[in-house]
Amino acid sequence: MTAGTIREQFNVTNTREVALVSGAHATNELFSLALPPILPLLISEFGLSYTRAGLLVTVFFSMYAILQLPVGAVADRLGQTRLIAVGIAVMGAGMALASVAPSYPVLLGGVALSGVGGSSYHPAGMSLISDVEVAETEGKAMGVHELAGMVGNMLSPVVIGGLAVVTDWRLALGATAGIGILYAGAFALLMAPASSEDAPATTAPSSPSAPSSPSGADGRRGIKRVVVDAWAVTRIPLAWWVLGLFLAKLLFTLQSYGVRTYFTSYVVARTGLSAGVANGMFFVFLAGSALSTVGFGALADRFDRLDLLTAAFLGSGGLIAATAFVPASVVVLVGWFFLLGVAVYASLPVVNTLASKYSEREFSGSLFGVVQTASGLGGAVGPVLFGALASRVGVRSMFPLIAVVCFVGGLGFLATNRYSQESRSTA
Repeated sequence: MTAGTIREQFNVTNTREVALVSGAHATNELFSLALPPILPLLISEFGLSYTRAGLLVTVFFSMYAILQLPVGAVADRLGQTRLIAVGIAVMGAGMALASVAPSYPVLLGGVALSGVGGSSYHPAGMSLISDVEVAETEGKAMGVHELAGMVGNMLSPVVIGGLAVVTDWRLALGATAGIGILYAGAFALLMAPASSEDAPATTAPSSPSAPSSPSGADGRRGIKRVVVDAWAVTRIPLAWWVLGLFLAKLLFTLQSYGVRTYFTSYVVARTGLSAGVANGMFFVFLAGSALSTVGFGALADRFDRLDLLTAAFLGSGGLIAATAFVPASVVVLVGWFFLLGVAVYASLPVVNTLASKYSEREFSGSLFGVVQTASGLGGAVGPVLFGALASRVGVRSMFPLIAVVCFVGGLGFLATNRYSQESRSTA
């Protein structure tokens, strides 16, 4: 790949805005993996059981799943730039509180506060990129955005874990908090929040699915009407494509979190390599994932996105299943897991670009809130689901089980694509 080709992958229309939002994504992901590298140190200092230590991570990510949709609706009303800046600052404040916590309850409270701040990013950030970028390059923009997030993930164990080993975990969390607060201020100053791209919508789109109440109604409403009224708060039209985007992001998260959570355990059980070598393979997998988000983001601007999504799910399913037969050679595995990282994350920028295609400014934050709710749900369910299955059939069966999810998704999108083509041909 030439230097010109590489530059072309990052050639977006609104470079400054995409760079700033992507930087916010990297900061958000840095915080999202702040605790795992220092959990052993927290267990030692506070005398925690593994259950109570794990609860810290659970509480943080639970905030993501619970608050994505309401935060998306808030973004449509208050503006994405303000929400991103405030959210990152709140993340930093939560981690600052955790860094000086004298007890476990205070530590838990700081982590929960940081999770609340983190929940604001994805609906606001992804919808902001969708709003400012033109249709011809929005796939590239989403790819750059996801690449920045992957870099943030990869930096977490290096920056936070490394600083904690050299100094202590309190200084590591405090320094991370400072990074977040500083970036929040810089983002607020440089993003020009008063621009038209970030102007909150003032009117909701009309929808035939939400008729007005008949005059003289007695105030009693059925379940359907309650659901319609509640959904109207998000300003998203009631349509099948919303469910399709939700399911696409849910399936992606199920497969990716399944692979990420059990990667090291699977490699050790499958190959007999040490955990240290397996973690080195994990880094290679993440490197492939990072490059995939950029490459397939660019492809999403050139090819049919539903075709790409189908191919990505079927391809990742095939490679995940085939991992069971790859020779246990370090050299072979390095190349294989890099390729696997590319395949597993190929569908991510495509799903995000599809969401951007359907997004309208008056409900873009809410739409990405729905999509990220699916992500949070998949992240919570996937590790538990595949872990329970592995307990019954063994860790070495883990990847073939995850591959089933990919095949289900790929076949589902293939059927959807064919149905859409037939509908257009008969229209």
